[in-house]
Amino acid sequence: MSRVRIEFTVEPFREGELGTHVEAALDSLRASGYPPDVGPFASSVEGDARPLFDAVAEAAAAAFEAGASGIVLSARAIDADDADAFLSAVRPLARALGGHVVSPEQLSEGAVPLVWRGRLVGAVRRQGSGDLRNGLANLIDQIEGELGGVLADLSRVDKQRAVRMLDERGAFAIRNAVDEVADAMGVSRVTVYNYLNTTRAAPPRPEPA
Repeated sequence: MSRVRIEFTVEPFREGELGTHVEAALDSLRASGYPPDVGPFASSVEGDARPLFDAVAEAAAAAFEAGASGIVLSARAIDADDADAFLSAVRPLARALGGHVVSPEQLSEGAVPLVWRGRLVGAVRRQGSGDLRNGLANLIDQIEGELGGVLADLSRVDKQRAVRMLDERGAFAIRNAVDEVADAMGVSRVTVYNYLNTTRAAPPRPEPA
């Protein structure tokens, strides 16, 4: 069965705020077994085409019942085989955390599952004993030490710097990293996505001479 990715925006759109009409759509998708990826301007879900479209139709109905004025969506087929590219991108981060990428069959207690386009494609396991679930916390500790304060107490500019530094070190390849960074900063996940978008849209910084 073909797989698709559906991106959607529930209107009226209010930047940085999820209205009840948006929450109704998101809750409907979660209840159908399709937890959405909520971004700053749109949300997305992925899965097998036919059941996913049925779930999105139910979510749309829930949104309109909660006061939505419109829904803008786009859908495209996705290639599940590009998981190899994702795993290749994650391997340097795994090594930096003292671990390595293993196959889904080798997922064990203490390992971090790697989910790509809605399916388990691997895991990051620590070399020897230990637990990688603290990997993001360790990266946050590093950034806080370099910026001289805990994330929640930093200025807005320094929070943006922290997100850039975390992104450069691969932190957002870790599952649920946006949620955890948002909690550590005391901001919404939408704000973290905005910081990420600003960072990734900026021209690359020159390498030191």
